[in-house]
Amino acid sequence: MTAGVDPLVVREAGRWLARLGSEDVTEADHQACQRWRRADPHHEWVWQQMAALQNAFQSLPSHASRSDLLERRGTLSRRQLLGWGGVTLLSGALGYGGVRSGLWQRQWADYASGVGETRAVTLSDGTRLVLNTDTAVDVRFNETTREILLRRGEILVTTGAREARPLRVRAGDGVIRPVGTRFFVRLMERATQVGVFEGAVEWRQGGGDPVSLAAGGQATFGAGGITPVSALSANAAEWENGRLIAERMTVSQFSGELARYRYGRVDCEPEVAALRVTGVFPLTDTDQALAALARALPVKVTYYTPFWVRIEKKH
Repeated sequence: MTAGVDPLVVREAGRWLARLGSEDVTEADHQACQRWRRADPHHEWVWQQMAALQNAFQSLPSHASRSDLLERRGTLSRRQLLGWGGVTLLSGALGYGGVRSGLWQRQWADYASGVGETRAVTLSDGTRLVLNTDTAVDVRFNETTREILLRRGEILVTTGAREARPLRVRAGDGVIRPVGTRFFVRLMERATQVGVFEGAVEWRQGGGDPVSLAAGGQATFGAGGITPVSALSANAAEWENGRLIAERMTVSQFSGELARYRYGRVDCEPEVAALRVTGVFPLTDTDQALAALARALPVKVTYYTPFWVRIEKKH
């Protein structure tokens, strides 16, 4: 039923939850909410999902839930969070699943970065990792092996001095063996993207044969195999410097990329999805990046809530 979720109904449910949880709630409020729930089966379904979302959100430790969301968008009240953020949090797999899993993966990882943050780490062997937004990494070094486990997000890896212990990067169901190199690994929902700036890497998936990827190439590995190797842009890792360099990027691609660096949802109308933009956009201030996009193309940016932004056709 999630495919047919009406954002307006989600917002109404959030407002009812906030109202019933307020100190001045009345019996008339309870009765009015019951009438709203009975008015439409969709109302009741959304109400149940929002109530479950609220309970699950409140069960998280405070430092791993409200602080992550509220500090990014200013101090919001519980009523505002339910009334505004509910639309976004319920989207997709009710939205919350991704938020919760990301918080917990970052909570327990050896190294992690929050949404909109990057972090540089130098490991004991001299290998340098740069964590992109919303990334979680575990490091397993012992006397015989060195393994970096990417649990979430994206890393830029620059290998240190060669040594007897082999270095491997594990992402999804594949393993990457670098050979004196600088490369990135991005873990996506159903695939892993790898790009090589210097040197070479060897990718092995399951019990399959290894696939070599040389400098200047990138490919995506998934259950269906490997995509054809394509040329790697020299700007592919400019996120390390807080910049998104768009080279004839579609608005659909732009919104998807920018969404990684802010809480909530960034999408676009079908009418503008295929428009292309070229330019340099700040990832440290996504509102500024959206404003720059609106200046470059015949589009407007609408903030439906602090957590839901849509790029629309300018009329």
